[in-house]
Amino acid sequence: MSLDSVKAPRGRPKTLNRNHILEIAMLAYWQSGTRDVSINEICRQANVSKPGLYREFGNEDGLMTAVLLAYLQAVLIPLLEILQSERPFHQVLDELVTFIAEDSPERQVPKGCLMVKMRESRMSLGQETQSQIVKSHKEILGMYERWIQGCKDNGSFRSEMSPAFAAEYIDAQLTSALAQLARGEDSANVKRILETSLSVFR
Repeated sequence: MSLDSVKAPRGRPKTLNRNHILEIAMLAYWQSGTRDVSINEICRQANVSKPGLYREFGNEDGLMTAVLLAYLQAVLIPLLEILQSERPFHQVLDELVTFIAEDSPERQVPKGCLMVKMRESRMSLGQETQSQIVKSHKEILGMYERWIQGCKDNGSFRSEMSPAFAAEYIDAQLTSALAQLARGEDSANVKRILETSLSVFR
């Protein structure tokens, strides 16, 4: 994973590596959840002082918001870019299922989805992070809806569901699968359940 495109703010000399802190915090939150990772632990892993971290991000809420944005940029948005493909609806849907549910030994990141974990615990998070979660989720639903509308226009989406409802439905099924994977459930079984739930489009 690379966070090279996450730019540090201008205006003062840097005494710490912002991208390094974001990557450390992202992996910690992704692996253990936001409720089980303290600022002190992130400072320890990143080898930075708490005052230095607060100077960079303002507070824990600011750090979590920055981590969520970095995650969306580095991990989630590239995945959702496949929705821009001109391929038929079912081919793209199958690719989404495979990417999410298949257990590959080449993956070097935690199972599940940091965005899903943050959504599940959002009421315990800071106001800025909560607002960003809601905003980002709406953006993701919009990407699904535009993809489905395009497939409806080209004839590869034949369901009577509206694109908006189909987007909500697909998002709910993918979210459930990612939550199951994060809990350590068998990936093959998760994939079968996901494929069954999406068979309504067949």
